[in-house]
Amino acid sequence: MFILPIVSRLFNFLQSSRDWRRIFISLITGFCVFLTVGFFQQYTVAQVNLAIIQEILDGDQVFIQDNQAKVEDKAEFGQIVLTKVSRAGVLFNNGAAGRMDSNSVVTVGQCVEIKQGKILVSGPINGCIAGFTVGVEGTIYVLETMDGNTGDIKVLEGTVEVSSSTGSGKPVQVKEGEKVSVLQGILSEVIPMTPEEIASILSGRLFSGFTIPVTPEGALYSLCSRLLPGFSCSTTGIPTPSFPTPPVPVPIPRLPF
Repeated sequence: MFILPIVSRLFNFLQSSRDWRRIFISLITGFCVFLTVGFFQQYTVAQVNLAIIQEILDGDQVFIQDNQAKVEDKAEFGQIVLTKVSRAGVLFNNGAAGRMDSNSVVTVGQCVEIKQGKILVSGPINGCIAGFTVGVEGTIYVLETMDGNTGDIKVLEGTVEVSSSTGSGKPVQVKEGEKVSVLQGILSEVIPMTPEEIASILSGRLFSGFTIPVTPEGALYSLCSRLLPGFSCSTTGIPTPSFPTPPVPVPIPRLPF
């Protein structure tokens, strides 16, 4: 406890000057605020431990563990959400959302860990795929894997940082409109997605038929317009190719002879 006498003498010294006293109090206050913010951020991340089934499409083949699930059922930390022929929309308790394609298996935890299939993730929740962690700060991305050992990470909005779960290697940034593949524990080169690939996602099974939005109003239209300048985008972000209008032939008048 030798620190207390030192702090006491320092405070007595600073009392001799009003300005120094104000500086000392400001520093202590700032340090306390810093600690408070740090603890709050860690607490917020730790609370991602629940997934609520919001929508079920294409039948009723959605399960939590071995039990058939219905809308508003909850998957707790460490539990598995599984789809067979059906698709499902889920809401995480930190406000992030996900959409699972058919034949997908996801574990709820500190990250959304996909074992099989495909999931769209929107919001501040990390993903895990094939031994890699996808770190985000509120974005839209797709995780896809066939066997849990290989897969693709596709970013539709924002930027994600992909790093090995073991801490080896340097993190890789994947930006909006880009993708990276995982092949047996190795990250491939980050490459741009083709317009056709982006269009197939926005008009495909992770968007078609769902009624509960996973983004703010107008966000998908904005995303579609940025990533697909050669397409026409609906207000809900559904792209269609823009074809130039062929010129209308002008009839040539025929002479009477």
